Amino acid sequence: MQEIINDTKKGNREILKERALKNSLIEKEMPLVKHPLSVVEFGINNQRFAVEERFASEVHMLKEITPIPGAPPYVSGVVSYRGRIVSLINFRILLNIRERGLTEQNKVLIISANNSYFGIVTDYISEIKELDKTQLSQLPPTISQETSKYSLGVFPDGLVLLDGDKLITETIVTH
Repeated sequence: MQEIINDTKKGNREILKERALKNSLIEKEMPLVKHPLSVVEFGINNQRFAVEERFASEVHMLKEITPIPGAPPYVSGVVSYRGRIVSLINFRILLNIRERGLTEQNKVLIISANNSYFGIVTDYISEIKELDKTQLSQLPPTISQETSKYSLGVFPDGLVLLDGDKLITETIVTH
């Protein structure tokens, strides 16, 4: 019986050594991020966008929107979050993306900087992740002019990085 226990312990040790070796190899294979950029990824239709995490202050479920007469077409209206009136930007209209109706599943990503803020209506918020800034490329010429105006570039996986500074300073709906 003692031999079986010793053999089992020896087998367990070998299994643990193999696992440790495999895990150490996985860590070595992971690329180092030379110039880290923390972003919040979200989606509109089948397109993936991101904004630097420093601009993303909150995420909310879409509530009842109050329309604003005379507002630009890309302004869906306003909502109240935490006692603040927040203008909602419909990126489908602003970036000339095919329109789709809003549902209870839509999320609002609050973008803010320097006491200015507004909400982006999204289909989903995917994740916060760290990317390598050196992987950012220029947008291809096939991308719409509207998207190019508010974008810093695109990552190899197709994720479009939006320019948070430009969104804050060039949209007239910030508070």
